[in-house]
Amino acid sequence: MAKTLLVLALLSLTFGAAQAREDDGTPTRFLERKAEGWFWYQDPKDEIPPEPPAQQPPAPPKKQDTAQPKKPEKAQDEPFSVEWLRASMPKLLDAAINDPTRENVEAYLYAQRVAMDKSQRYAEMTQRVVAADPFLDENNRVPIAAYTKAFFLRKLGQGTSEALKHIAKVGGLWVFFDSKCEYCRPQANSVQEIGKKYGFITKFISMDGRPLPNVPTFVNDNGHAKLLNLRLTPTTVLVVPPNNYFVVSQGMMAQDQLEQRIIIAAESNNLLPPDLAAKIRTYDRGVLSNEDMKKGAGDDPKAWVKYLKDRLDGRY
Repeated sequence: MAKTLLVLALLSLTFGAAQAREDDGTPTRFLERKAEGWFWYQDPKDEIPPEPPAQQPPAPPKKQDTAQPKKPEKAQDEPFSVEWLRASMPKLLDAAINDPTRENVEAYLYAQRVAMDKSQRYAEMTQRVVAADPFLDENNRVPIAAYTKAFFLRKLGQGTSEALKHIAKVGGLWVFFDSKCEYCRPQANSVQEIGKKYGFITKFISMDGRPLPNVPTFVNDNGHAKLLNLRLTPTTVLVVPPNNYFVVSQGMMAQDQLEQRIIIAAESNNLLPPDLAAKIRTYDRGVLSNEDMKKGAGDDPKAWVKYLKDRLDGRY
């Protein structure tokens, strides 16, 4: 019986020791935790609850691909076409200059030969098309041959003469000069010739109150030069009564140039009747107007070529 009690006591001690330890091996009974001393009471640790897993935002719905389908790459330019030559010739030239071997130089020169031959073929076809289309033949607008060119210029000269005679009936010429101006004397001669030829009334105005050798009769400037903002002498002005002044030239100018400037001043200010204006606009023969060129173009060459032909019809 005593042996039985002894065995039970030993088993009890062994079992208790096993139960007196935590899962991590730490003693649970006070007597076995000697390092704590008298301050054996411990507050339970504040357990921090684990953070809930962050919720991922819902993925946006996939957008349908609305991008335009890629265009197929442009096919390689046709060999010896203008596009091919434009892209290849600079490269061939660079290669021939950087490394002037026989092969490199020969390649560039033959490409150049192709370009020149294509230009010749284009020029030949251009001649055929122009010869068959009167609206494209510039000879019908301004003659090229010597005989026909002289006739054209003579007709233009007649129109210029008629226009200047008409202008002389409605206006006159004033010439501002300075006695020390070396160009004023030849300019005075030109204006005097124009006055005699077309009937212009002329007036010579001295800026310094002194005459020119070939201009015995003159008047002094009384403020007209400042009014017209004149800065050079000689200056020629087209005067149209009662109060119109058009500066024709500032500085010396040849007689034929002066005549053209007078016509330009008159035409710009609507001093010519339509029939005379048409005679001096011989270079406008067969020329499209600005209104013609504001419409008619499109993607169909046949359509706008026909449109241009219709516009030019009757203008030659």
